[in-house]
Amino acid sequence: MRGISDDSLDKLRSGGLIKECPVNPKAIEKLLERANIDLDTAQRNLNEDPECSYIFIYNAILRSGLALMFHRGLRPDIKDKHQTVVRFVAAALDIKMNPLITDYNIMRRKRNRFIYEPDVPCSKSEAEFSLDVARRLVEHIKEILGR
Repeated sequence: MRGISDDSLDKLRSGGLIKECPVNPKAIEKLLERANIDLDTAQRNLNEDPECSYIFIYNAILRSGLALMFHRGLRPDIKDKHQTVVRFVAAALDIKMNPLITDYNIMRRKRNRFIYEPDVPCSKSEAEFSLDVARRLVEHIKEILGR
């Protein structure tokens, strides 16, 4: 993991997007365990319900991103929590991960549309692609955290 710049942290803090919290290794471990369960659940539901899979896929990335934040003693504040996690992960990971971060942010927006626009479709191929993105991001974050 590249060190997240003080400038990036200051922008997130000054925007009221992050706040400090005690580092809680148990919470970090539970988030990573749940991310693995989410990925397994997504895989099991892929053929039957791609939208359901997509939501579990997104949750796996979100949980691993939160684990990364918690590892740094940070958490999203009140507003724009999901977007804050995306921004933090983008700032914290190596630049070579940027294409996956872009995909993650697209997934965040689409998952939001699933909730508010029930006619938005999700194909099996889209869910499969997203599952690959999620596995790569979750594994990378787990490596960074030594899990």
